[in-house]
Amino acid sequence: MKINRFIALAAIALLVVGAMGAVSLKVFAQSGNPPAQSQACDQQDDDSAEVQNAPDTDNVDLQCGDQNEGSEEAESADGQDAAPTGTPAITAEAAQKTAESYLNAGTAVKVELDDENGALVYSVEFSNGTDVKVDAMTGSVLGTEPTED
Repeated sequence: MKINRFIALAAIALLVVGAMGAVSLKVFAQSGNPPAQSQACDQQDDDSAEVQNAPDTDNVDLQCGDQNEGSEEAESADGQDAAPTGTPAITAEAAQKTAESYLNAGTAVKVELDDENGALVYSVEFSNGTDVKVDAMTGSVLGTEPTED
């Protein structure tokens, strides 16, 4: 009698564990394949407007298109920093003259407009291995540093 009861309880436990495993497998399989974002981005009918106005219940924003577009840390194909954006208030020649008068080390070898931490800066290089940083908006000298070459 005890053996029959034990076998019955074991069979029930096996069925419960199996059912839980099947449900877990189904949930895992569904969460492993999220819906494609392009379908959500392409919908422009009235039904999608209602869905978009509904409260957002997850922590993920719907993002369509190129996610790297407009990034401040964008790089060109060769791995170099992208060209700085914006219009400098002073010319490269004015930055060169400012750096030459600041350093008193002769004529500059190279003048380059850079974007450093979101600010436009002229890098004025000298033959002695010094690089003078000149603010492209104010024309003031920000500092000097050794040339990276």
